[in-house]
Amino acid sequence: MRIAVIGAGVVGVATAYLLAREGHEVTLIDGACEPGRGASAGNAAQLSWAYADAMASPALLRHLPTIIGGRDPAFRVRWRLDPDFLLWGLRFLANTPGWRWRGNTDAILRLAGESREEMTKLLAEVDIDFDYRVAGKLHLYPDEASLVAARPGVERKRQLGFEQSVLSMPETLAVEPALRNYQGEIAGAVYTPGDAMGDAAAFCRQLTRHMVDHLGVVTCFNRLVTGFEQRQGKLRALRFADREPLGIERAVVTAGPLIHGLMADLPEAAGIQPVRGYSLTVARCADTPLVSLTDVKRKLAFVAIGDRFRVAGLADIERRGAGFDAGRFDVLHAAARSVLPGCFDDRREFMRWSGERPMTPSSRPMIGPSRNLAGLYINVGHGMLGWTLALGSARRIAGFLD
Repeated sequence: MRIAVIGAGVVGVATAYLLAREGHEVTLIDGACEPGRGASAGNAAQLSWAYADAMASPALLRHLPTIIGGRDPAFRVRWRLDPDFLLWGLRFLANTPGWRWRGNTDAILRLAGESREEMTKLLAEVDIDFDYRVAGKLHLYPDEASLVAARPGVERKRQLGFEQSVLSMPETLAVEPALRNYQGEIAGAVYTPGDAMGDAAAFCRQLTRHMVDHLGVVTCFNRLVTGFEQRQGKLRALRFADREPLGIERAVVTAGPLIHGLMADLPEAAGIQPVRGYSLTVARCADTPLVSLTDVKRKLAFVAIGDRFRVAGLADIERRGAGFDAGRFDVLHAAARSVLPGCFDDRREFMRWSGERPMTPSSRPMIGPSRNLAGLYINVGHGMLGWTLALGSARRIAGFLD
């Protein structure tokens, strides 16, 4: 079967790979000059198999007045009189009750488990280098009360098959001695030894090269899909801004925030809102932690990627295409410098990044056929978990196309 995959971020590349591996003729399309140029270019790099929790939760609901009041530096919401945005917000609030949060989180964790299985298969089949490591992950808690409150979640993760443990401060230091230099409060941590990390952008580039060389995948970069041609309700071709239509009978949209440009044919796009994040990457220094870290209080994620060290954070729900905000980047930089001053000193050179992560109100990605056009499928809405969920969601979309 001839299939076009629209979007060459980590979800699109993973989708193209699994489809090509099953024998389909795949064309991978993206408006950028190469794969992995969007959210995949600077994401947190953590493959958080055990931390795929839904954003809408009772804890966030309790914290909402602080966020709305602009008193939480890690979150920002810019309200606007947009019916799609307001409806998304109402649906987000509807997903905050405990029973819905648990259902959403369990569903996302199952998808993360499928991703972990597919990553194991991929690493056995394909020789690519993307600085992959099973580094383990420490969620750092600032006080005893928050650490105690984390214990029920650890038990639920264990029941779902994830290895986790609650560590005291001395036990945390035994896992990651570099935390002796950490300037933030640490009462203890939740440790997940099986969580991994990897450079998502390098994954996109390397796997695309492998698919072209060994699986017959055709790439079409610097080409923006603007719509679809149909006949009697069935997909017949892709329209482009600057080339002739491409005849095709099956297509998967994995275009992330760019899905809104296709809303005329994809009404599902109205259920997606971008959540902008930021990251800062520096060269590794002697005091760099090697275990992936998440500072629960400051909502910062730290990861060592090869010879680099990255911090990622912030969640800004705002209008599409708002772009890089230097002030918000400075908030991230200051927070990282406050806890690891030796790694993020002002005098060190750094790479800054910002990108939109498309998210559904439930944090569960949309995976399946479009309701509007036969032959068109969607694999979008992964939010901050695109890297973690990419291979699992690719496996599921491939199931619809068998």
